[in-house]
Amino acid sequence: MYNGNSNLAYDLSLFEVDEELERRKEKKREEKSQIKMTEKKAVARNGNAFTMVVSAVACVAIAFSILYSKVELSDYTAMISEVKTELEEEQRENARLNAELDSMVTLDNVENIASTELGLQKTQNSQINFVTLNTEKMTEVAETDANIFVSIKDWFYDVLEYLGF
Repeated sequence: MYNGNSNLAYDLSLFEVDEELERRKEKKREEKSQIKMTEKKAVARNGNAFTMVVSAVACVAIAFSILYSKVELSDYTAMISEVKTELEEEQRENARLNAELDSMVTLDNVENIASTELGLQKTQNSQINFVTLNTEKMTEVAETDANIFVSIKDWFYDVLEYLGF
């Protein structure tokens, strides 16, 4: 620094570093950083506890929901198994009833029921009557009306029938 009384030299002692002063500054910086770190740890610990509680509750909720879904899945699987068993039983019963129905509809069985329950008998040859029909081609002609108006009317109806009305 410039000394106003002399023009020869600068005071170099002003540029010397005071080691004691530097140590004190460094010590203050360390204390401040330690205080900040302890404050951060305290905040982190408080936040960490809250986070841990929330995380634990979330984990318990997730575990409960997974367990509940497994229970529901087990219930539905049991219900499906019961319904499948019931379906198989009904299918076996249906097959049995169809076989019984087929055995009841045989020709011998129908003949037996007709004779025992309904009192029907087989026909004898003496009960059979044959009817003979005239197989010749026959044409019958109706009487014609002599009225001209009836003829015109019939012709008109024939034309309408031909046209599809």
